[in-house]
Amino acid sequence: MDQNLKKSIGLLWGLTFRDGRASRMTDDTYDEQIAAPHDWAWAHFALSDHRARRFLQLYEAAPAAARALLLSTETRPQIHLSAGCAYGILPDIERGFEGEMLGLGHVLFWFDAQHLITARHHPMRVASEVRDEAEEGLALPAPADAFVRLNALFMEIVEERIGLIAHELDHIEDALLSEREGLDQSALGPLRLEVSRYHRVFLALKNALHRAMNTRRGGGDNPAAPHLPNLMQEVEDFDRDAGSLQERARLLYEEMDTRLAAVTNRSLRTLTILSTLILPATFVVGAFGMNLPNIPWANTHGGFWWASALCVLVVALCYAALKRFRIL
Repeated sequence: MDQNLKKSIGLLWGLTFRDGRASRMTDDTYDEQIAAPHDWAWAHFALSDHRARRFLQLYEAAPAAARALLLSTETRPQIHLSAGCAYGILPDIERGFEGEMLGLGHVLFWFDAQHLITARHHPMRVASEVRDEAEEGLALPAPADAFVRLNALFMEIVEERIGLIAHELDHIEDALLSEREGLDQSALGPLRLEVSRYHRVFLALKNALHRAMNTRRGGGDNPAAPHLPNLMQEVEDFDRDAGSLQERARLLYEEMDTRLAAVTNRSLRTLTILSTLILPATFVVGAFGMNLPNIPWANTHGGFWWASALCVLVVALCYAALKRFRIL
Protein backbone atom coordinates (compact mmCIF):
# COMPACT_ATOMS: atom_id res chain seq x y z
CA MET A 1 0.00 0.00 0.00
CA ASP A 2 2.76 2.46 0.91
CA GLN A 3 4.49 2.59 -2.44
CA ASN A 4 1.24 2.69 -4.39
CA LEU A 5 -0.18 5.32 -2.08
CA LYS A 6 2.78 7.61 -2.71
CA LYS A 7 1.90 7.58 -6.38
CA SER A 8 -1.71 8.51 -5.67
CA ILE A 9 -3.03 12.05 -5.65
CA GLY A 10 -6.69 10.95 -5.43
CA LEU A 11 -6.86 10.56 -1.65
CA LEU A 12 -9.95 12.25 -0.16
CA TRP A 13 -8.69 11.87 3.39
CA GLY A 14 -6.81 9.35 5.44
CA LEU A 15 -5.55 8.48 8.90
CA THR A 16 -2.41 6.84 10.20
CA PHE A 17 -2.53 5.18 13.61
CA ARG A 18 0.34 4.75 16.01
CA ASP A 19 0.05 3.76 19.67
CA GLY A 20 -3.72 4.31 19.51
CA ARG A 21 -3.37 7.84 18.20
CA ALA A 22 -4.71 8.95 14.83
CA SER A 23 -3.10 11.53 12.55
CA ARG A 24 -4.84 13.09 9.54
CA MET A 25 -3.38 12.20 6.16
CA THR A 26 -4.03 14.26 2.99
CA ASP A 27 -2.67 14.42 -0.52
CA ASP A 28 -0.12 16.98 0.64
CA THR A 29 1.15 15.01 3.64
CA TYR A 30 0.57 11.35 2.89
CA ASP A 31 4.05 10.63 1.59
CA GLU A 32 5.84 11.70 4.76
CA GLN A 33 3.21 10.18 7.05
CA ILE A 34 3.27 6.84 5.26
CA ALA A 35 7.03 6.85 5.41
CA ALA A 36 6.98 7.48 9.17
CA PRO A 37 6.47 4.50 11.53
CA HIS A 38 2.81 3.65 12.13
CA ASP A 39 0.69 0.67 13.16
CA TRP A 40 -1.85 0.85 10.36
CA ALA A 41 -3.36 3.30 7.88
CA TRP A 42 -6.86 4.16 6.67
CA ALA A 43 -7.31 5.69 3.22
CA HIS A 44 -10.68 7.02 2.07
CA PHE A 45 -11.43 7.73 -1.59
CA ALA A 46 -14.18 9.42 -3.60
CA LEU A 47 -15.01 7.27 -6.62
CA SER A 48 -16.02 10.39 -8.54
CA ASP A 49 -12.27 11.16 -8.78
CA HIS A 50 -10.65 9.34 -11.71
CA ARG A 51 -7.27 9.46 -9.91
CA ALA A 52 -8.72 7.49 -7.02
CA ARG A 53 -10.22 4.96 -9.40
CA ARG A 54 -6.87 4.54 -11.11
CA PHE A 55 -5.14 3.97 -7.78
CA LEU A 56 -7.70 1.37 -6.71
CA GLN A 57 -7.48 -0.36 -10.06
CA LEU A 58 -3.69 -0.70 -9.74
CA TYR A 59 -3.59 -1.53 -6.04
CA GLU A 60 -2.13 -5.03 -6.19
CA ALA A 61 -2.21 -5.73 -2.45
CA ALA A 62 -5.97 -6.33 -2.70
CA PRO A 63 -7.34 -9.33 -4.61
CA ALA A 64 -8.70 -8.72 -8.09
CA ALA A 65 -12.24 -9.45 -6.88
CA ALA A 66 -11.89 -6.81 -4.15
CA ARG A 67 -10.63 -4.20 -6.60
CA ALA A 68 -13.46 -4.96 -8.99
CA LEU A 69 -16.01 -4.55 -6.21
CA LEU A 70 -14.46 -1.28 -5.03
CA LEU A 71 -14.85 0.14 -8.52
CA SER A 72 -18.30 -1.30 -9.16
CA THR A 73 -21.71 0.36 -8.95
CA GLU A 74 -23.05 -2.41 -6.71
CA THR A 75 -25.07 -1.15 -3.72
CA ARG A 76 -26.22 -4.35 -2.00
CA PRO A 77 -24.56 -4.89 1.42
CA GLN A 78 -22.10 -7.75 1.28
CA ILE A 79 -19.05 -9.07 3.11
CA HIS A 80 -16.45 -11.36 1.54
CA LEU A 81 -13.54 -13.06 3.26
CA SER A 82 -10.33 -13.81 1.41
CA ALA A 83 -6.86 -14.91 2.48
CA GLY A 84 -5.88 -12.53 5.25
CA CYS A 85 -8.34 -9.80 4.24
CA ALA A 86 -12.00 -8.89 3.92
CA TYR A 87 -13.90 -6.69 1.47
CA GLY A 88 -17.42 -5.76 0.57
CA ILE A 89 -20.09 -3.07 0.95
CA LEU A 90 -21.47 -1.64 4.18
CA PRO A 91 -24.61 0.49 4.60
CA ASP A 92 -24.13 4.15 5.42
CA ILE A 93 -26.16 7.35 5.67
CA GLU A 94 -25.89 9.76 2.76
CA ARG A 95 -25.55 13.38 3.83
CA GLY A 96 -25.84 16.76 2.12
CA PHE A 97 -23.43 19.66 2.09
CA GLU A 98 -24.87 21.00 5.35
CA GLY A 99 -24.70 17.61 7.06
CA GLU A 100 -28.41 16.75 6.85
CA MET A 101 -29.43 13.13 6.31
CA LEU A 102 -30.55 12.41 2.75
CA GLY A 103 -31.25 8.69 3.03
CA LEU A 104 -29.45 5.38 2.93
CA GLY A 105 -26.17 5.02 1.09
CA HIS A 106 -23.21 2.67 1.10
CA VAL A 107 -19.46 2.61 1.51
CA LEU A 108 -17.15 0.08 -0.12
CA PHE A 109 -14.24 -1.33 1.88
CA TRP A 110 -11.20 -3.57 1.86
CA PHE A 111 -8.88 -4.25 4.78
CA ASP A 112 -6.19 -6.59 6.00
CA ALA A 113 -4.14 -6.57 9.20
CA GLN A 114 -2.47 -3.19 8.54
CA HIS A 115 -4.48 -1.33 5.91
CA LEU A 116 -8.06 -0.16 5.45
CA ILE A 117 -9.40 1.30 2.24
CA THR A 118 -12.88 2.76 2.01
CA ALA A 119 -14.53 4.39 -0.99
CA ARG A 120 -17.84 6.08 -1.68
CA HIS A 121 -19.76 7.65 -4.57
CA HIS A 122 -21.43 10.36 -2.46
CA PRO A 123 -20.63 11.99 0.89
CA MET A 124 -21.39 9.59 3.72
CA ARG A 125 -22.06 10.30 7.37
CA VAL A 126 -20.86 7.18 9.19
CA ALA A 127 -17.38 7.02 7.65
CA SER A 128 -16.80 10.71 8.36
CA GLU A 129 -17.99 10.45 11.96
CA VAL A 130 -15.79 7.41 12.67
CA ARG A 131 -12.86 9.41 11.29
CA ASP A 132 -13.75 12.30 13.61
CA GLU A 133 -14.05 9.94 16.56
CA ALA A 134 -10.63 8.49 15.82
CA GLU A 135 -9.10 11.95 15.66
CA GLU A 136 -10.75 12.80 18.98
CA GLY A 137 -9.16 9.79 20.68
CA LEU A 138 -11.33 6.74 19.94
CA ALA A 139 -9.14 3.64 20.22
CA LEU A 140 -8.99 1.70 16.96
CA PRO A 141 -6.07 -0.70 17.39
CA ALA A 142 -6.54 -2.38 14.01
CA PRO A 143 -8.47 -2.01 10.74
CA ALA A 144 -10.92 -4.67 11.90
CA ASP A 145 -11.87 -2.42 14.83
CA ALA A 146 -12.65 0.41 12.41
CA PHE A 147 -14.75 -2.05 10.41
CA VAL A 148 -16.70 -2.95 13.55
CA ARG A 149 -17.14 0.71 14.46
CA LEU A 150 -18.50 1.55 11.02
CA ASN A 151 -21.21 -1.06 11.52
CA ALA A 152 -21.88 -0.09 15.14
CA LEU A 153 -22.25 3.63 14.40
CA PHE A 154 -24.60 2.96 11.50
CA MET A 155 -26.78 0.86 13.80
CA GLU A 156 -26.70 3.55 16.50
CA ILE A 157 -27.92 6.16 14.02
CA VAL A 158 -30.65 3.86 12.72
CA GLU A 159 -31.63 2.90 16.27
CA GLU A 160 -32.21 6.56 17.09
CA ARG A 161 -34.22 7.02 13.93
CA ILE A 162 -36.26 3.86 14.60
CA GLY A 163 -37.10 5.22 18.05
CA LEU A 164 -38.43 8.43 16.49
CA ILE A 165 -40.46 6.44 13.96
CA ALA A 166 -41.95 4.33 16.77
CA HIS A 167 -42.89 7.54 18.59
CA GLU A 168 -44.61 8.88 15.46
CA LEU A 169 -46.48 5.60 15.05
CA ASP A 170 -47.64 5.88 18.67
CA HIS A 171 -49.23 9.26 17.92
CA ILE A 172 -50.89 7.93 14.76
CA GLU A 173 -52.21 4.88 16.62
CA ASP A 174 -53.59 7.04 19.44
CA ALA A 175 -55.38 9.26 16.93
CA LEU A 176 -56.73 6.20 15.15
CA LEU A 177 -58.01 4.45 18.27
CA SER A 178 -59.57 7.63 19.63
CA GLU A 179 -61.56 7.86 16.38
CA ARG A 180 -60.51 11.41 15.67
CA GLU A 181 -61.79 13.07 12.55
CA GLY A 182 -59.54 14.13 9.70
CA LEU A 183 -57.14 11.18 9.64
CA ASP A 184 -54.37 11.73 7.10
CA GLN A 185 -52.50 8.83 5.50
CA SER A 186 -49.85 11.15 4.05
CA ALA A 187 -47.99 11.22 7.39
CA LEU A 188 -47.85 7.43 7.58
CA GLY A 189 -46.61 6.81 4.03
CA PRO A 190 -43.08 8.26 4.44
CA LEU A 191 -42.63 6.41 7.74
CA ARG A 192 -43.55 3.10 6.09
CA LEU A 193 -41.11 3.80 3.27
CA GLU A 194 -38.25 4.64 5.62
CA VAL A 195 -38.69 1.68 7.95
CA SER A 196 -39.08 -0.64 4.95
CA ARG A 197 -35.70 0.54 3.64
CA TYR A 198 -34.08 -0.12 7.01
CA HIS A 199 -35.60 -3.59 7.09
CA ARG A 200 -34.27 -4.37 3.61
CA VAL A 201 -30.79 -3.16 4.52
CA PHE A 202 -30.61 -5.16 7.74
CA LEU A 203 -31.95 -8.25 5.99
CA ALA A 204 -29.29 -7.94 3.28
CA LEU A 205 -26.56 -7.30 5.87
CA LYS A 206 -27.71 -10.29 7.90
CA ASN A 207 -27.53 -12.51 4.83
CA ALA A 208 -24.08 -11.12 4.00
CA LEU A 209 -22.80 -11.88 7.50
CA HIS A 210 -24.34 -15.34 7.40
CA ARG A 211 -22.57 -16.17 4.16
CA ALA A 212 -19.29 -14.71 5.42
CA MET A 213 -19.45 -16.76 8.62
CA ASN A 214 -20.09 -19.94 6.68
CA THR A 215 -17.35 -19.39 4.09
CA ARG A 216 -14.18 -21.45 4.31
CA ARG A 217 -12.01 -18.92 2.57
CA GLY A 218 -9.67 -16.85 4.66
CA GLY A 219 -9.50 -19.35 7.49
CA GLY A 220 -9.39 -18.51 11.17
CA ASP A 221 -6.60 -15.93 10.69
CA ASN A 222 -8.89 -13.55 8.80
CA PRO A 223 -8.97 -10.21 10.67
CA ALA A 224 -12.75 -9.90 10.26
CA ALA A 225 -13.70 -13.43 11.35
CA PRO A 226 -13.65 -12.92 15.16
CA HIS A 227 -16.02 -9.94 14.92
CA LEU A 228 -18.67 -11.48 12.69
CA PRO A 229 -20.70 -13.39 15.36
CA ASN A 230 -21.26 -10.28 17.49
CA LEU A 231 -22.15 -8.23 14.42
CA MET A 232 -24.55 -10.96 13.36
CA GLN A 233 -26.34 -10.82 16.71
CA GLU A 234 -26.70 -7.05 16.62
CA VAL A 235 -27.93 -7.04 13.04
CA GLU A 236 -30.51 -9.72 13.84
CA ASP A 237 -31.80 -7.62 16.74
CA PHE A 238 -32.13 -4.51 14.58
CA ASP A 239 -33.70 -6.51 11.77
CA ARG A 240 -36.32 -7.77 14.21
CA ASP A 241 -37.04 -4.25 15.41
CA ALA A 242 -37.28 -2.88 11.88
CA GLY A 243 -39.46 -5.80 10.81
CA SER A 244 -41.86 -5.34 13.72
CA LEU A 245 -42.12 -1.60 12.99
CA GLN A 246 -42.76 -2.34 9.33
CA GLU A 247 -45.57 -4.74 10.25
CA ARG A 248 -47.00 -2.27 12.73
CA ALA A 249 -46.96 0.54 10.17
CA ARG A 250 -48.65 -1.74 7.63
CA LEU A 251 -51.43 -2.66 10.06
CA LEU A 252 -51.97 0.98 10.97
CA TYR A 253 -52.14 1.88 7.29
CA GLU A 254 -54.69 -0.85 6.64
CA GLU A 255 -56.75 0.19 9.68
CA MET A 256 -56.63 3.82 8.61
CA ASP A 257 -57.58 2.83 5.07
CA THR A 258 -60.53 0.84 6.43
CA ARG A 259 -61.58 3.79 8.59
CA LEU A 260 -61.38 6.22 5.68
CA ALA A 261 -63.25 3.78 3.45
CA ALA A 262 -66.02 3.53 6.07
CA VAL A 263 -66.31 7.32 6.20
CA THR A 264 -66.44 7.45 2.42
CA ASN A 265 -69.10 4.73 2.34
CA ARG A 266 -71.22 6.61 4.87
CA SER A 267 -70.96 9.76 2.77
CA LEU A 268 -71.88 7.87 -0.39
CA ARG A 269 -74.81 6.22 1.41
CA THR A 270 -76.12 9.63 2.49
CA LEU A 271 -75.76 11.01 -1.02
CA THR A 272 -77.52 7.95 -2.46
CA ILE A 273 -80.46 8.30 -0.08
CA LEU A 274 -80.79 12.00 -0.82
CA SER A 275 -80.68 11.29 -4.55
CA THR A 276 -83.32 8.58 -4.14
CA LEU A 277 -85.62 10.93 -2.23
CA ILE A 278 -85.17 13.84 -4.62
CA LEU A 279 -85.45 11.81 -7.83
CA PRO A 280 -89.30 11.42 -7.78
CA ALA A 281 -89.73 15.11 -6.95
CA THR A 282 -87.39 15.95 -9.81
CA PHE A 283 -89.56 13.86 -12.11
CA VAL A 284 -92.69 15.70 -10.96
CA VAL A 285 -91.06 19.10 -11.45
CA GLY A 286 -89.88 18.05 -14.90
CA ALA A 287 -93.30 16.79 -15.85
CA PHE A 288 -95.00 20.02 -14.79
CA GLY A 289 -92.37 22.03 -16.55
CA MET A 290 -93.25 20.68 -20.01
CA ASN A 291 -94.70 23.35 -22.29
CA LEU A 292 -97.64 21.22 -23.46
CA PRO A 293 -101.45 21.66 -23.28
CA ASN A 294 -103.54 19.92 -20.61
CA ILE A 295 -100.86 20.24 -17.90
CA PRO A 296 -102.73 19.66 -14.58
CA TRP A 297 -103.35 22.82 -12.58
CA ALA A 298 -101.92 24.92 -15.42
CA ASN A 299 -104.83 27.35 -15.25
CA THR A 300 -105.79 26.71 -11.65
CA HIS A 301 -105.37 29.37 -9.01
CA GLY A 302 -102.68 28.07 -6.63
CA GLY A 303 -101.50 25.38 -9.03
CA PHE A 304 -97.88 25.98 -8.04
CA TRP A 305 -98.67 25.11 -4.44
CA TRP A 306 -100.59 22.00 -5.48
CA ALA A 307 -97.57 20.83 -7.52
CA SER A 308 -95.23 21.60 -4.61
CA ALA A 309 -97.48 19.63 -2.27
CA LEU A 310 -97.37 16.71 -4.72
CA CYS A 311 -93.56 16.80 -4.66
CA VAL A 312 -93.57 16.74 -0.86
CA LEU A 313 -96.05 13.86 -0.88
CA VAL A 314 -93.92 11.84 -3.29
CA VAL A 315 -90.79 12.43 -1.20
CA ALA A 316 -92.68 11.40 1.94
CA LEU A 317 -93.89 8.20 0.26
CA CYS A 318 -90.35 7.36 -0.86
CA TYR A 319 -89.06 8.02 2.65
CA ALA A 320 -91.73 5.75 4.13
CA ALA A 321 -90.88 3.01 1.63
CA LEU A 322 -87.18 3.23 2.47
CA LYS A 323 -87.97 3.03 6.18
CA ARG A 324 -90.33 0.12 5.58
CA PHE A 325 -87.64 -1.94 3.88
CA ARG A 326 -85.01 -0.82 6.45
CA ILE A 327 -82.85 0.95 3.92
CA LEU A 328 -82.76 4.02 6.17
